[in-house]
Amino acid sequence: MKNEIYVGDNLKVMTSQAFDKYNDKIKMIYIDPPYNTNGEKSYNDKNSSDEWGSFMRKRLIASRKLLKNDGVIFISIDDNEYANLKLICDDVFKKENFVGTFITQQAQRSNAKHINTVHEYIVCFAKDKNLLHKFVINRMEIPEDKKMIEKLSSEIKKIIELEGLEVANKKLKSIIKDYCYNYNITWLKNYSNVDENGNIFFAVDLSTPGKPRAVDIPEINLKLDPLPTRGWSSDKRFIQLYKENRLCFKDGRPYSKHYLYESEDNVPSMLRFFSRQGTNDLKKLGINDLFDTPKPVEMLKFLIRISTNKDDVVLDYFAGSGSLAQAVYEVNEEDNKNISYVLIQIREKINPKSEVYKECEKFNINPSVDEILKFRINRFLDKKKKEIDFNSYYFN
Repeated sequence: MKNEIYVGDNLKVMTSQAFDKYNDKIKMIYIDPPYNTNGEKSYNDKNSSDEWGSFMRKRLIASRKLLKNDGVIFISIDDNEYANLKLICDDVFKKENFVGTFITQQAQRSNAKHINTVHEYIVCFAKDKNLLHKFVINRMEIPEDKKMIEKLSSEIKKIIELEGLEVANKKLKSIIKDYCYNYNITWLKNYSNVDENGNIFFAVDLSTPGKPRAVDIPEINLKLDPLPTRGWSSDKRFIQLYKENRLCFKDGRPYSKHYLYESEDNVPSMLRFFSRQGTNDLKKLGINDLFDTPKPVEMLKFLIRISTNKDDVVLDYFAGSGSLAQAVYEVNEEDNKNISYVLIQIREKINPKSEVYKECEKFNINPSVDEILKFRINRFLDKKKKEIDFNSYYFN
């Protein structure tokens, strides 16, 4: 399916006949609605709380109709309207379909009168929580875990280089014990082996429940006596592990290697995706002053990965600078997926007094958010030497 961008009021678009084709078809919705603050921005971000609540309720009702039965919505928000939003979602999506709230850490500020607020939220609701798959992610996609794994791996490879593999295996358990203590974790203790390539792994037992049997596979020179009360994995499994260099032995018993860099976990509620990362995403495209508060692409990739499958459709109806589109392109390329995006953005004029307005003049962009959105996506595609692959539609 081709990607689509709709320019117009998101409620009108979502409730239009043209949008009926998406009813029960969207797997994931991400929105970054107006936070309803008094902050100085290049676009409008202030209403009364009652007006904001009515505004959001109508759109959430419309978006629920679009979600697949196993679909999910993520909503970025801050303290100002978090409580109000949660109550609205409890009503629209039903309390039992509340999945949870992510807390995203933000940059330190120095101008707070009382509490230095360094967090925002991402509220998550399912259309039907009973049908929603488990949220798991590779630990290398969690910034703090990735940093820790890379540090440990580098340390072990240095020991192998200086003292050899045998010494590294002996020292690994003690080093991991220190890491578990310093990082306040327990899951790492299972990864107590390192192979000749310096990859740390967890040795997974290859016995299975079932009738005891002997193993004799001449092509990989493997013979195993029957176990007293359990069976062995299939011959096919042993051959596959051997070919993938994932078969190892401890005390004459076979195990499979589960590498540390492949480890997964239930997603954590605390996320370290800073707002400045979104600005850096634009900076890499040479347009860092073209939008006030772009969401980090890596954060959106994280949400896409935990909530979607290979050919799903995702929607952002407060599309802003188009961070979700870039996230979809990158996930598709990195994970060999074919996810499509649908974006909706109202034709909102940029404040003529803002820096963003000056940037629009610099790049010869019509100063409205929808034009910035398309410019950013085109800029990214051009940088990647990819053809434009979205259709645009305009609603009055």
